[in-house]
Amino acid sequence: MLGVRVRDITRRDVREALWEKRTLVKTVGLRGTLHLFPAAEVPVWMAANRLRFPAEEKRLVKAGIEAEVLNSVIEAISDIVGAEPITRPELEARLEERVGGWATSANQGWAGNYKNWPMALGWAASLGRVCYGPGQGGRSTFVRLADWSGWRDVDPDEAGVFVLRRFLHAYGPSTIAELSRWFALDPAISRRLFGELAGELAEVEVEGSRRWVLRRDLDADSEPAGDCVHLLPHFDVFVVGSHPREQLMDPASSVAHASPGTAATFAVLLVGGRVGGVWERKPVGRRLRIRVDAHMPLSRRQRDSIAEQAERIAQVVELKGELEFGEVSLRRHL
Repeated sequence: MLGVRVRDITRRDVREALWEKRTLVKTVGLRGTLHLFPAAEVPVWMAANRLRFPAEEKRLVKAGIEAEVLNSVIEAISDIVGAEPITRPELEARLEERVGGWATSANQGWAGNYKNWPMALGWAASLGRVCYGPGQGGRSTFVRLADWSGWRDVDPDEAGVFVLRRFLHAYGPSTIAELSRWFALDPAISRRLFGELAGELAEVEVEGSRRWVLRRDLDADSEPAGDCVHLLPHFDVFVVGSHPREQLMDPASSVAHASPGTAATFAVLLVGGRVGGVWERKPVGRRLRIRVDAHMPLSRRQRDSIAEQAERIAQVVELKGELEFGEVSLRRHL
């Protein structure tokens, strides 16, 4: 994702920013999923995440998870994780000693069976207690965030307004409902944030839909790019955050049938900002074989652009690119 947006960087640069310079932080972010954040902004994003706590606690209680038990695991994670990296197996063992078997018991999740303690990890991260550390032999590690990159207290409501500005700048014109979906926020909280930012917003109509955009973005330069093509990876931020979905992908397309409601589980080919196919990559020695399956005819210029992007993707992972066009199976990433 970063490589297709930031000129010339490779995975080595990202690793250096994460583990040596510590200008990026890997942690549990919005929607309870892994994200990379600028280190200086982590306290703000984590504060905004805490806006989700009341609704999330109700959801967990409804699912049969007692708040007291969850809080005991959050506190245990906070006490166990320190300045020195601790591996996932070590943390699990310490948690089981501290709070008992519930922490390491498995429950059915959205993509399989998951242990209970990672639910508490997201809460601990939002409180500034933990983030990911450098891997050790392929294993994840965890460190105390304050020791790793610093911490400061931020008001959650102020943080929420900060996040809304970022959201609208990236995905606007947008709506209250779309912010709620993107950040997994209670609609009432999203509505309040829009109200707090009302002086900076402009209402616009897009194809009969009432939407909002930052006033400062009304005059932003933009040009139609109906024939531009892009290769985006699984769970790319553009694909995850773009709405309405029927504008992003044709509801009658094979991608929509394979994964109703989202194309994020596929690496996609965008044509004019809409899903126009899928692609896959496979390392073969020192080469990265990329196969693109376009679901519509492509011009020679579009194919040439895809070839340039395929080579760029290979450069990101420090390999030599090898491109071919052909069928790609519509298998979900998860």
